[in-house]
Order: sequence, then C-alpha cells, then structure tokens
Amino acid sequence: MAQKRGGNFEFTSIDAADSVPSWTDTELSGISDALDALATVEPALAELVDLKFFCGLSVDEIASIRHVSCRTVHRDWEKARIYLRTAIEE
Repeated sequence: MAQKRGGNFEFTSIDAADSVPSWTDTELSGISDALDALATVEPALAELVDLKFFCGLSVDEIASIRHVSCRTVHRDWEKARIYLRTAIEE
C-alpha cells in the first residue's frame, strides 16, 4: 500500500463511468480548434496527441514508433499539453 507502489489507487466499477463529465459542443469545438492550431505550428506534437489520446498508445509504443526515447515522448507530451491548455483557455 506504499504510495510509490500505487497504494493510493482506487478501483471502481464500470458503473462509475456514468459520473464522467460530458462535454458541450462549444468545449469540443475549442479542443478541435486547439488541435488544428497545434498541427499547423508543431505537426509532430499534434501527431503525438493523436497517438496517445485518440489511439491510446503507451509512451513506450510511441517512442518505438517515433524512434526516440521515452523521456523525449514525455517532454513532447508536456509541450503539447501546455500549448493545448493555453489555446483552449484563450
């Protein structure tokens, strides 16, 4: 139950998925616009978001596909998240 071993995780049933927040059309449109803007500025970061978020690939799988280290994938993921968060908040 040590925290470093994931002891703070809590298992839930599939029924708990009903409590997942729903997105409005405006929010989804904002996310789509932010991803489009990211694709024009940094196509590699937009591809990373697609691979991780929409395709559900792990960091290891993405690193293997892109022929980079896992650390590079983590750094690029942070860059993409910062860009998208800033774009969506504007």
